[in-house]
Amino acid sequence: MSEEPGHTFCLDIKITGETNTKDEKALFIRPVFQGFGSILGRLHDESYIHVEDVRAAAYNFRGRTH
Repeated sequence: MSEEPGHTFCLDIKITGETNTKDEKALFIRPVFQGFGSILGRLHDESYIHVEDVRAAAYNFRGRTH
């Protein structure tokens, strides 16, 4: 009898580039990963949270860039 591999997810988060340290991102990632486990149950190792640092000039608000 084989064990089920578990659920998987991929979450992509965008933040303004270099506004958070590596440690701050880790403090975000750990509980979010645990939260997905609480919702989905057993998680497959190949589940991902990707925090993408995006240049501020790439953002827009109400159709306007800053």
